[in-house]
Amino acid sequence: MSRTVILWCLAALAGVVLVAGVTYAASGLSSQTIGLSSEPLSAGEDLAPAETATSAASGADRAAARRRAAARRARTRAERRRRARARPTATPTRTAVPTAVPTVDDHGSGGDSSGRGRGRGRGGDDSGRDD
Repeated sequence: MSRTVILWCLAALAGVVLVAGVTYAASGLSSQTIGLSSEPLSAGEDLAPAETATSAASGADRAAARRRAAARRARTRAERRRRARARPTATPTRTAVPTAVPTVDDHGSGGDSSGRGRGRGRGGDDSGRDD
């Protein structure tokens, strides 16, 4: 074998080893458990304060306050609906909007009067001869 073939084989082998190492490192990073998923479900129970007798009583007070607020919101909604029904609705009036009139070039001063437009090459009239 020639020296060039041996060098190419060694380079290919080094590439395969490099790819295998990068793949192994990436799989090691992705298999680590991070965040809350690595903690058991009961991990946060120690952080919550213990329940006391006053917190149960204040819970009842909060529930009563929520009921009063809900009743107040319901009364406000009913009052708004009543006002909306009593208020006459104004219908919008339509106004005429002037439209622009398109301008048309009637006298044919568009430049080329041959009627052929800007096609490729020259037509028979455009040769410049006086036939």
